[in-house]
Amino acid sequence: MKTSIPIRNFQQKALSFLRTYGHLKVCNQLCNRPLYPQINMKKLSFLLVFISAFLFSNKSHSQIIQDIGGVAVTVHAKSDFKDLPAESSLKQNKFQLNTYDAWLPVPAFNIGKTSVFSNINYRMMDFKYDDETVADPNRIDRIHEIKSVIIIRHPISSKWSILGIAMPTVAADFKKKVSFDDLILDGILGVSKKFGAASNLEIGLGVHAMYSFGETLITPGISIDYKSTNGKLLAQFYWPRLNVLYNLTENTQVGLAGSIDWTRFNLKNYKGYNGKEVDYAQFSTIHGGLQLHQRLVGGIWLQVQGGMGLLNRYELFDDKQKTVNDFSISNMAYGKAALTYRIGRKSNK
Repeated sequence: MKTSIPIRNFQQKALSFLRTYGHLKVCNQLCNRPLYPQINMKKLSFLLVFISAFLFSNKSHSQIIQDIGGVAVTVHAKSDFKDLPAESSLKQNKFQLNTYDAWLPVPAFNIGKTSVFSNINYRMMDFKYDDETVADPNRIDRIHEIKSVIIIRHPISSKWSILGIAMPTVAADFKKKVSFDDLILDGILGVSKKFGAASNLEIGLGVHAMYSFGETLITPGISIDYKSTNGKLLAQFYWPRLNVLYNLTENTQVGLAGSIDWTRFNLKNYKGYNGKEVDYAQFSTIHGGLQLHQRLVGGIWLQVQGGMGLLNRYELFDDKQKTVNDFSISNMAYGKAALTYRIGRKSNK
């Protein structure tokens, strides 16, 4: 078995205005071509900062907005697949995607100055079709994803910290027995530094590695977290996730939200439209919209968000990481509601 280590620079063709990253790709099979650039960019960049988002914004003990537990529902408007071959039974068969999330913290502990904390996150993507009687192996039904995020943070000074994160993930349609092939292994090692007399700006840099479906991918990333000195404006950027909130009152926040969301998952193998065997798939979308956060009582918050899902794609791969089929999906309006339990700094209470 030959191992090749190509180093490539690429730009995400659907988002040419965004930054260009390089990556190192180590394959167990011959690497004749990179993954589809748009999906690859999303996967590589998002993994780094999605883990960082767990660390800094949702699941840690040190950041401005800390929704340590909660449930969420995202409902999309009906959409349909594009670029289907003439023989596909999915033509003109619209679908609606609903996503359900739940996450819980695991009790944190300290070893000297080192903090260890983690969470468990579950997501189900549910696809409902106008015609459920159509039998087509390319049709997505339900995708399940279970993550555990384990974070180790060690301060080396009042401004600097070393971060280590592991995020094992099981993602599959569960139409066959769970196996090691369903497991995605992620890890990140990085540092962060606080700036300003009030330490209201924090910038993190790190190196992320991910192993899934026979390949290892390595990429850099950046996170930026800012809080104005008067406590009114909160801005968080973890490529490719943006969160901006303005405090109208102690109990009400409004702002903008944007993210590139993707789910990569194992499938029960089948033959695609072109006769090639499908091994795993990836569904991706870009969400952007407005958001409102309202405190209900104590640390319980209601969060609502609305906007559009753009540049949606569904890509199928064989066991050599080559694209079997690549389908675009029409734009989808979406609405999201979440009920969370938040801990945070005094100004957010």
